[in-house]
Parts: sequence; C-alpha cells; structure tokens
Amino acid sequence: MIKIHAGKYKGQKINITGIDSTRETASMVREAVFNSLYEVDGKVLDLFAGSGSLGITALSMGASFCYFIDNNFKATKNIKDNLDKLKISNYKVINQDYNLFLKTNLEIFDLIFLDPPYDFKEYKNLLMEVRKVLNLDGKIILEVSSKLDDILIDSLDIIKSKKYGNKKIIIYQGL
Repeated sequence: MIKIHAGKYKGQKINITGIDSTRETASMVREAVFNSLYEVDGKVLDLFAGSGSLGITALSMGASFCYFIDNNFKATKNIKDNLDKLKISNYKVINQDYNLFLKTNLEIFDLIFLDPPYDFKEYKNLLMEVRKVLNLDGKIILEVSSKLDDILIDSLDIIKSKKYGNKKIIIYQGL
C-alpha cells in the first residue's frame, strides 16, 4: 500500500498492483512532481496508470476528471477498487493498449502522466502522439531512467528535468 500525500485524500492508502512489469512511482518523486505543478486542475490522463497513484493524487488536488489507461486487467481492476474505496466518481478507467487509446481518443487533456514500463524504448514517438491530445499550454510529466538524456520534441518545451536516484522526471509544457 502507498499513501496519497496531498489534497482531499491526503493520508488515504491505496493498493499497489503487485505486477512485476509495473513500477510504482516513489512517494518522494510523486511529492516532488506535484510540488512542481503548484496547482492541478482540468482534465488529466494517467497513461500506463499502474496503481493509478498519479491520477488519484491529481484528483485529490483538484483535477476535474481523470482517465486511467493501462493494458493490464489486474492493474485496471486495482485502480477501480482504489477509486471506489475513496468514493471518487469523476474518472474513467480503460483497459487498453496506450497506442489504441491515443489513436481512438477524442478528448484533450490539461495534464498527462507518462510512466511507461522499464523496457519501453519509443519515448520520442510517444511524446509526439501524446502531444496531439494535450491542451496548447498543458503539461506532460514523463518518468524515465536517470541514464536517459532529455527527449526533445519541437512542440514541447522542457520546463524541468530532475533526477531522483535511478529515475528522472521531465516536465514538458505545450507551446
């Protein structure tokens, strides 16, 4: 279990997935991410959602709605259970591959969390596809290995890049 560290649901515990291919964002890293955002509002996309901790924290801090996308049924069931436990209703959980979601989705998001699996390699393509569903001045939070260089995309400005142990958080803003 992990605790929500901020907002309306601060201190509430949620279950993690327990799936080998899913890595949970450490509490210190989640706290740093949300401190960097200052405020959270609008529509959120938690892609590669895992336990849903990032999207749930965004809802806890005032996001109006959150889409949780994961291709693992156990993960999406766990997310639904966590949301039900907290009595959260402004969400949609979708058990689907991220590529299919991005190709069929008609929504535009103000904040997008990307925490792909360890073996993910297509970061540039992912960012270019995700940019298409990001509000003009929206933000993307990407979690990668600290060994990777920052990934540059023409229509996104890097507003922060910071290492936390073996992870790096890159925060992009639309141009």
